[in-house]
Amino acid sequence: MFSQLNQDLERTRDRVRTSEKLRAMLREVRSQQQNLQARVDSLAQKVDAEQADVRKLEGMSLTAVFYSVLGTKSDQLEKEKQEFLAAKLKLEDATQLLDSSKAEERRLRSELEQFAGVDDELAALLSEKEEFLRNSSDANAELLLQYSEQIADLNSDHRELGEALAVGREALNTLKLVESDLNSAANWGAWDMLGGGMLVTMAKHSKIDSAKQHAQAAQEKLLRFQEELADANQRLQISLELGGLTAFGDLFFDGLITDWVVQSKISNAKTACASAISETEEALYECDRLMKLARQQIDELTQERQQFIESA
Repeated sequence: MFSQLNQDLERTRDRVRTSEKLRAMLREVRSQQQNLQARVDSLAQKVDAEQADVRKLEGMSLTAVFYSVLGTKSDQLEKEKQEFLAAKLKLEDATQLLDSSKAEERRLRSELEQFAGVDDELAALLSEKEEFLRNSSDANAELLLQYSEQIADLNSDHRELGEALAVGREALNTLKLVESDLNSAANWGAWDMLGGGMLVTMAKHSKIDSAKQHAQAAQEKLLRFQEELADANQRLQISLELGGLTAFGDLFFDGLITDWVVQSKISNAKTACASAISETEEALYECDRLMKLARQQIDELTQERQQFIESA
């Protein structure tokens, strides 16, 4: 009876912890969606405004005539087209992140449905435990249950930190791919400035395109990392502050065409990438430290429990 009750409590507590984690992740995803939706709405307005500016200059409006008289219409039109393209690419980027977030929300909701009623199940088992202990003549039963519950909680901590580490490492590896692409783009760019020719220019832009694709993937993985840590942040005081993530993505779209020949733009992107790598590594270090601490505590409690059983 005692052994079965102990096993049922451990299993159900683990399911409760998983459901709590899923609920925390859902709250984080919905918060991310609010920010992403606001960004999509803002960028959609900006795209419309930039497109209107391009059309004004392409037509013979008063503004177009003004620039034509000054002899700068073509330059201004090129600038407006670049700003329109940059805004459009930012919008596509934000929309893709929002779509991914919505898909993640659907996945979490579906997974959470599997844990319906688990809180009631735990409450019933705790009531059964209370009744058992009240009627039990074994004074050691309560202590054994306490050992088991502590070990089960630590095992849950260890598992969740391991899951967060796996996702965080994926994000870090992708950020390092961005960094590598940007370093290559900077090298090609330096050669390009010395008159490297069309092939050098193409190689530089190829690396920039690769950096953009990896940056998109990195943003999605970092958001997932934040989800994984949402529950751990409440219980274990881990935090991942990547507020500059949007700015990091923007650097790949501002002045995308001609401004990329300016080495300072690539340098700015490298700085933003290095900052994201540093923040992610710091969060991973903290996850790893707490995971090792949990394992140490599990081993110590397991040994204590065994010694208690042998000496009882």
